[in-house]
Amino acid sequence: MSINYDGWGSGPGPRKRRGGRLIAVAAVVCVAAAALLAGRAILSHSSPSAASPGSGSQSGLPVTQPGELSLGACIDPTLSLVPSFAPDMRQYLSQAVAGLAPASGKPATGAANPGQSAVDLTIRQVDTTSFSSAMTQFTRNVQVPGVPGLTGGRPALTDPSFNSDLRNWSQGYQEVVAAQHTAANAAASAAQSVADLPLDANAASSSGISACVSALLETAPPAGTHSYLLASDLEENVPPQLAGSFHGAPLVIIQACDSGDATYCQGLETTFVREMKRLDVGPVTVERPEVASQVIRQWIRTGEVTP
Repeated sequence: MSINYDGWGSGPGPRKRRGGRLIAVAAVVCVAAAALLAGRAILSHSSPSAASPGSGSQSGLPVTQPGELSLGACIDPTLSLVPSFAPDMRQYLSQAVAGLAPASGKPATGAANPGQSAVDLTIRQVDTTSFSSAMTQFTRNVQVPGVPGLTGGRPALTDPSFNSDLRNWSQGYQEVVAAQHTAANAAASAAQSVADLPLDANAASSSGISACVSALLETAPPAGTHSYLLASDLEENVPPQLAGSFHGAPLVIIQACDSGDATYCQGLETTFVREMKRLDVGPVTVERPEVASQVIRQWIRTGEVTP
């Protein structure tokens, strides 16, 4: 059937009166309005699972997207420290990175799961030219991707929208399981890379400690929550080199005091922290090497010292 402007019909015929044309137009309008109302009713009763798939809570899945940690660490291997200090710090960092691997097995289905932040870790070492861009052999950058969290456990059978909620929850759960597998593989590889980091054992090296921290600040990736760690005795025997900014990020210091002179070591700490304040450092926490293992393990996971 074709449409002409005199009425309905495909061939020639008697001309319709104007009133007939108005009736036909009114009928078309009524039919269109009814179709729109019906479509709106259908949309209002659509299941959430009919939405286009995506990632994270924006898709309606019961998951939370992981945070991002941008971490920078300086290790001091210079001869003012006992020979075991730098190897111990390297080992603690490697073990902490390995600890980012989620527990083996699938996550529990009966409760919420908080997930885990992604970690981007850069390690540099203290020497005479700590700020140099040619320290590639004595630096490491490793990443472990984050794991989304689950906002709740498996829906109960009494859930009034059990079928659609179960579909969404199952999709989110599988997303978490896949992310855990990826993070576990990345954590193992990153931990080995840190463990294999050669230490700068040049006997002629001086201690450019502030320069090492400044280099971290200058090269830190812009994304993520930033936090920094320095493992050193703070005996800087070259002129301070201050560059970059903490932008209020925290600094954790593992300070060795091999001299056993508390007053002397406290003076080194006071001087160094004063220098870091010129770079807009945030909270500064100073810990002893005896507790470095647990401090570094917590710092790698959260960017903080306390749980």
